[in-house]
Amino acid sequence: MIAFSSRIQTPSFLQRTGRFHFDTILICALLFLLAWGTIMIYSTSAVYAGLRYDNSYYFLQRHLIHIILGFGVIALATLTPYQRWRDWLPLMMLIMLAMLVMVLIPGIGHEVKGGRRWLRMAGFGIQPAELMKIVLIVYLASYLERKRPLIQSFRRGIGPCMLVSGFFMLLILLQPDFGTVVLLSTTVLLMLFVGGCRIWHLIACVSVVASLGATLVMTQAYRMRRILAFLDPWEDPLDSGFQIIQSFIAIGTGGWFGRGLGESRQKLFFLPDAHTDFIFAILSEELGYFWVCTLVALFGIFIWRGFWIAWHAQDEFGKYLALGCTSVLSLQVIINLFVVSGMLPTKGMPLPFISAGGSALIMAMICTGILLNISHHIHLTSDTSSLRN
Repeated sequence: MIAFSSRIQTPSFLQRTGRFHFDTILICALLFLLAWGTIMIYSTSAVYAGLRYDNSYYFLQRHLIHIILGFGVIALATLTPYQRWRDWLPLMMLIMLAMLVMVLIPGIGHEVKGGRRWLRMAGFGIQPAELMKIVLIVYLASYLERKRPLIQSFRRGIGPCMLVSGFFMLLILLQPDFGTVVLLSTTVLLMLFVGGCRIWHLIACVSVVASLGATLVMTQAYRMRRILAFLDPWEDPLDSGFQIIQSFIAIGTGGWFGRGLGESRQKLFFLPDAHTDFIFAILSEELGYFWVCTLVALFGIFIWRGFWIAWHAQDEFGKYLALGCTSVLSLQVIINLFVVSGMLPTKGMPLPFISAGGSALIMAMICTGILLNISHHIHLTSDTSSLRN
């Protein structure tokens, strides 16, 4: 027993401090969101799962497995010094390149609803685009730290960054996954803005991205239908406008305190993707505006804490890494809520920690683990300064 325990390696920062500083606010917000998501996934999916899989607990069981895996990766990300992500970046980018190419190959990539976005392994699906969010954030944080003196130069500063980011986003667009590309593009531009790039360079990049986005929308009929449905869903209420109309009905009939947990009518095969992208609409119907505001407040606390960590991080890499992790989650929350409430065109975008979906949950948990590790180093530096004084 003594020989075995002597081989156990304690992380270096725990050897120095003897304890880990847990960010209680962030952890409590995470646990509340995960608990809420678990309850709502069962509530929204039980009937559908019972009819399709003859097991009303099908999606709940898978979600619990994903949560267990998520706590595993959050523990690893929390106990791993965040500077190590910078060291692993070349290998991660090679792995993501291979996965994003593999997912496009017929017979290897798994196609669902016209999109080839998944790799199937041991009965579970892995969505490389979700993992690419982490890798791209690490790349941008490392790049901005190294190129800070050159960031106001287009050719030597943001130009190479945009080329590398654009290449990986092109692979995601080929799946096709337009929503993830929009999310990543916004995250890249936000991080470049905070990193100190010139406003005119940023405006030029936004103009190019917006022009490409408009071209992609106009050249694909199904994307144009989504735009038209966004402008007037009742023009085609049984096809392109059906989903958002059903979402409106769910949100509108919830009232202040809802129909009651489990009592939704729209989840009974009226609202598509009720347990994934549109789970917020069912939550509104069953629990009402009061609890919707509570959920939004929880997200607000989580996001505020993420930006607080970014502001107080002890080095440039940590600041940009925390900013990227918080930004990608907060933008995903905003896009999902805006889509479900009809303020943006319909696009599949899971609600972090709430919607069913393993890859999205794992991505969100890794981001949280990174934030917890950066937060630990903030407290570690603060404690060291106090001891010196």
